[in-house]
Amino acid sequence: MPEEGIIETVEGHTRLLIPSSSLTKKIPPKDPAFFNPSARLSRDISILAYRAFLKDTSNNNKTFGDSFSGMGARALRVAVEVPEMEEVYMNDINPCAIGLSRKAAELNFVTRKCNFSVSDVCKFLIIHPTKNEKRFGVVDMDPFGSPAKYVDCLLRSVADSGLISVTATDTAVLSGVYHDVCLRKYYGRPINNHHANETAIRLIISLIALTAARLDLSICPLFVHSYLHYIRLYVKIKLSSRLANKVHDDLGYLRFCFKCGNREMIRDCSKAEVCDLCGSVYSLGGKLWISNLFDKNFIQKMINFNFKGSNKNFDHINKLFCTCLDENDDIPFYFLVDEIASKLRTSPLPVQKVIERLSALGYRSSKVSLNARAFKTDAKINEILNLLR
Repeated sequence: MPEEGIIETVEGHTRLLIPSSSLTKKIPPKDPAFFNPSARLSRDISILAYRAFLKDTSNNNKTFGDSFSGMGARALRVAVEVPEMEEVYMNDINPCAIGLSRKAAELNFVTRKCNFSVSDVCKFLIIHPTKNEKRFGVVDMDPFGSPAKYVDCLLRSVADSGLISVTATDTAVLSGVYHDVCLRKYYGRPINNHHANETAIRLIISLIALTAARLDLSICPLFVHSYLHYIRLYVKIKLSSRLANKVHDDLGYLRFCFKCGNREMIRDCSKAEVCDLCGSVYSLGGKLWISNLFDKNFIQKMINFNFKGSNKNFDHINKLFCTCLDENDDIPFYFLVDEIASKLRTSPLPVQKVIERLSALGYRSSKVSLNARAFKTDAKINEILNLLR
């Protein structure tokens, strides 16, 4: 039976044991164990991502490692709801959290495929006592705040052609509130502007790519999303020094003019550069990832696993995935319709109407999964303003 203050709840098809205070307090407490109910969407998507990744994979390593498992919400759901996963390893520094995970595993009849440890994160990732003594096929990292200091250990723990999923909640740092902290942790400058959340995602991927290259690894982003205070990435890892040598082909800079709103991607930078539209000095963001954020085939597989009857977030997730399928994700920034309307001193046009007008003139344009009131296009801001004026 659950101890005092611990209640049973169901998420997806999984029974969880959680502190009752997690559901009543605005900020879920860390004592006696941490559970964040608002991260349900993130966990719902991760189940779809892991199932999509394991479908038709040639990699027989179907082990899952959760380095910050807490009381096991994500890892237990993987054990129950990802039947393709053969072994699940849960780790947390809090023994109470791991104790609740053990009891919940018994409730869900998945004890045989679950393993538990109370250990430091990096020690768990590097030593990870798996039964076959191999690296994990899938590794999750969902820390409090920044994942930056754990990336090296994370990459050392994943198998060739494996998957890492990473959460970051230090969005103030990544979005440009604390420039020096971001440069120190992520080796890139943020820009506190309208598309700061995408810049933040690309900064994290750049850090992962550079760290991976040092270890003779290359990366391929499969899916990213942002919701509330967190950023979430799914990245495939490949052992290849040849591909690692090409890491800088996918990295570059963003420059943004705060006076006129002009923005563009460049591969090399000079601090003295000025905006070619208004002559003001550009603000510079990066180094960051400038290539694609999505693998469209991977997203289609996730859509195929998203069944309406079993997922309360079905409609939201399906809409998100469909937007990703059509998004021009190689363009590393976006425009807000409100931003354009403010410059034109008019009411904002619907996103779809803006896209239709841009497309009619031959510009690439699409909706944006990271912001419902935004659009991506290869048109420059003066061309957008002239078209919509």
